Amino acid sequence: MPEIPPITRRRALGYGAATAAGAALASTLTAVPGQAAVTVAAADDPSVTFTAAFDDVTALYVAPAAPELVVTIASKIALTGTVSWKVLAHGTEAAGTGSAPVTVAAGGSGTVRSALGPRTPDFYAVQVDLTDSTGKTLATRTLGLGVLHPPADGLRPGSSFGLGLRGESDPVITKRIAQRMGAKWTRGILSIWPDAVCTAPGKFWNQAAIDKARAEVAEWRSYGIEPIGFLAYNMWWNVAPGPNGEALKLHQNKPLDLNAHIEMTYRAIAPMQDLVKNWEIWNEPWVHGWTWKTGDAQDYRDLLKRTWDRIKPEFPDVNLIGGGSVPYQRDIVYAKGSKDIGYLDGSINHAYGVPDPVQYALTKVQIKMDKLWSKTNGRAGQWQTELGTAADSFPGLPLADVPYAVARTLAPTYLLHLLAGAEEDSPMKVFWFSLSYDKGYSGDTFNIYDVGTKTPRPAVIAYSAMTSRLEDSRMLRELYPDARSTWGFLFEDADGHGRAALYSVPRQADGYAHPESDYRGTLTLPDARGIKVYDYLGRELSDGRAPQVTLPVNPWEVLYFDSDRSPEQLATALTRSARFDYETPLDIRPLSFTRPIDASGALEVRVENVTPQPVSALLSVQAPAGWVLRTQQLEVDDVQPGEVRTVRFPVVAYRNEPSNRYLITYDAKIAGAAKIRQTGEQEIQLAYAPYRKIAVGGDASQWAGIAGVSVVNTTTTGDRKEYRLWSAWDEQNFYVRAVLEDAVHFGNKPFPQDPYSFPFKADSLQLAFDAGAKPDDLLAGDRHYAKSGGSLSHLYVATLAQGGVSELHRQAAPGTNYQTFYPTNAPLDPPLGLLTADEGRALVTRDETAKTTTYEVAIAWDQLPELARRAVGLGAGEHLRTTFAFAVADAGTNGHGMTYWTTANGPLTTGCYNFAPFWGTGGLALGGRVDTPWGLGR
Repeated sequence: MPEIPPITRRRALGYGAATAAGAALASTLTAVPGQAAVTVAAADDPSVTFTAAFDDVTALYVAPAAPELVVTIASKIALTGTVSWKVLAHGTEAAGTGSAPVTVAAGGSGTVRSALGPRTPDFYAVQVDLTDSTGKTLATRTLGLGVLHPPADGLRPGSSFGLGLRGESDPVITKRIAQRMGAKWTRGILSIWPDAVCTAPGKFWNQAAIDKARAEVAEWRSYGIEPIGFLAYNMWWNVAPGPNGEALKLHQNKPLDLNAHIEMTYRAIAPMQDLVKNWEIWNEPWVHGWTWKTGDAQDYRDLLKRTWDRIKPEFPDVNLIGGGSVPYQRDIVYAKGSKDIGYLDGSINHAYGVPDPVQYALTKVQIKMDKLWSKTNGRAGQWQTELGTAADSFPGLPLADVPYAVARTLAPTYLLHLLAGAEEDSPMKVFWFSLSYDKGYSGDTFNIYDVGTKTPRPAVIAYSAMTSRLEDSRMLRELYPDARSTWGFLFEDADGHGRAALYSVPRQADGYAHPESDYRGTLTLPDARGIKVYDYLGRELSDGRAPQVTLPVNPWEVLYFDSDRSPEQLATALTRSARFDYETPLDIRPLSFTRPIDASGALEVRVENVTPQPVSALLSVQAPAGWVLRTQQLEVDDVQPGEVRTVRFPVVAYRNEPSNRYLITYDAKIAGAAKIRQTGEQEIQLAYAPYRKIAVGGDASQWAGIAGVSVVNTTTTGDRKEYRLWSAWDEQNFYVRAVLEDAVHFGNKPFPQDPYSFPFKADSLQLAFDAGAKPDDLLAGDRHYAKSGGSLSHLYVATLAQGGVSELHRQAAPGTNYQTFYPTNAPLDPPLGLLTADEGRALVTRDETAKTTTYEVAIAWDQLPELARRAVGLGAGEHLRTTFAFAVADAGTNGHGMTYWTTANGPLTTGCYNFAPFWGTGGLALGGRVDTPWGLGR
């Protein structure tokens, strides 16, 4: 079934398809023994073969370091020329050059070795050129070079720092790389997989195979790395057939014989349990998805329960790790009221994507679910066995900048997860995906090594900078819980000294495409003596001798602080003694009108202080042509960190726009910083539901005179679609009418025919409310709730199924546990799935001539009792404000994906809704938090 491109798990989060080209390239490379190298026939002159390498196979050096460049040239003709090189620190800053002559006889070869000089920790790009005697360039190579801080030696079973190390890669070199990077966990044991353990029905691995696996574990440990056991997928002979009886691959369906699979799991664990205590027993068991095409939710719970019953009586200290994502745990593993929930010791999440704060919020939900519903209260903790940022996650960036963008996201991702674990006192293991030294693989847009040059990309050095600073340190707390722009993490090292990490966040979903609006600036520490500072690639910015330092603060570029002070003394230096000077210290958002526009109203502007310190400003606004405001300037004084104020500019005169679009410009002069001005503009609309009795399916004229809102989705190719929506209400229902442009309608089978066809994955209209009642919200009361955890209360999805069947689904409401409907789960109160006729109605019609789809929806007030209590009692001329948003899903081939009312209404705020219809709902790239105001009145 075609899916909506922005919300498929791997596509939306930057996974990418298998890269056959990368695998093909890897197969053409010839490595020089003992060296990191690339050997490619020079395209300029096929008679010359040119190899550039370093004297260490990993291209990684622990400081102090003096790397040596090794260049080998083979030529079919006599060659006299020059090898020249230049080093760029951080990839852009000139840090040394050199050259050497080279002479090669016809049919011979020559080698040039060049010392690159002493190098301090950083990432370096080394460009190597071969020119002939005329100055013509015969070949150019650019290699990555990493100089690292010393890693922590030996095993650290309590460490959080895991790394996805690919089995395709050279095993010896890969282990050496991981050791130097400071990785302390790896996922999987290459000698143990289902087909190796159970080679045929009833036939299990022998002692020689077991000894090999035990030796592999011992070898990992000799490098200071612990493996988690990983039993992914089926034996070759035990795959259940597909829906039509077709043969499927190992990963594509549940086990045909569940008993056989459980026995394989037991036989794998039993001879290894003294060495390996933690076992991941499946990878992403997506029910009716890409791994369990005919399974159901209860099948997976049965697998967990029966595996538990087979393993635990003999090996109670073995930890069984399961699940696949935070929504998956809620939907399947811990489905409310369902049979046999909670048979695991720890859970898995694959948090792909940039480090939106929703990663922190979702991880806290994951921990809370484990503690509440796991049979051992989640004693094994969280195993984030796959997370990372792909190279194609930054389409707005020049290609040369992409590797640095990936590197910037690495430490923030770990830090957000570590904070959740620290605050909930739960073990946390985080495995960055992924690293292959010399081979391409499916998903290698995530690879942080360059298999072509066999040299590191910047993310390798960013990983080392993180582990060298934070290993053997205990996270204590977050320093700026009220400041949405900034995250700061306080640690205590093994000697009792304070350490910290700090970064700012991008303001928009794509982060680096809008640098003018990101949260960036400087941090000044007036009390800096004794505090060493390092950047995200490990470069020292301050050696602790200066009494005061000013540091750059940029999105996702972590600053690390080492001190000789206590943690609380360091915290004081970074909070009360510190000064942040951000270019955009306020989040300014003109708000939609929520009552009919008249001269008694006001233009409202939402102002939030996103910084860690108070801010004052003079705010000016410019209303549209034909409008007059009582004042265009107002002082906004002493706004505290995280405080939100609504600034009202009373209206004297106005002019209604038939388009219902009003352009507001604003200008904020920040007090005490004359050079800081924030300017911007925002189109606002009248978002208002008047009192009117509506008959679903009646004539469109009954909506006459009601102002409709609109959002536009324009693709990169210029294809424009407009979506318009009107709302109204009476004593019985809340009504919506929407007319959506759509070239091709994509619908599911009717729900009774296929209850696994989620309505939100078809063309649909989604209606979201925050009415205040959220008993299933596990984050309520969290210290970071306003910063990253806000949720909604109700969500309804209308869709047109095949055969012209209109459907209205309840996706979330108080009591539904933020779950998605699965047929074998216990029913909830209220139930998920189709609404009954007295709960709500939808009529969806398709006009193939106009290429539009019209939605008419009525939601009974008893579905929204919290809002109904406020709305139904309104008298004539009275109004109320609520929180409402809608989203349009345009699925199918060449569909426009998701379009959100929240995105159209100014700067987004991260939320956390914890359920499908989106992967990790609430992140900026997925519409953000539902916090847009909507009015009702009569």
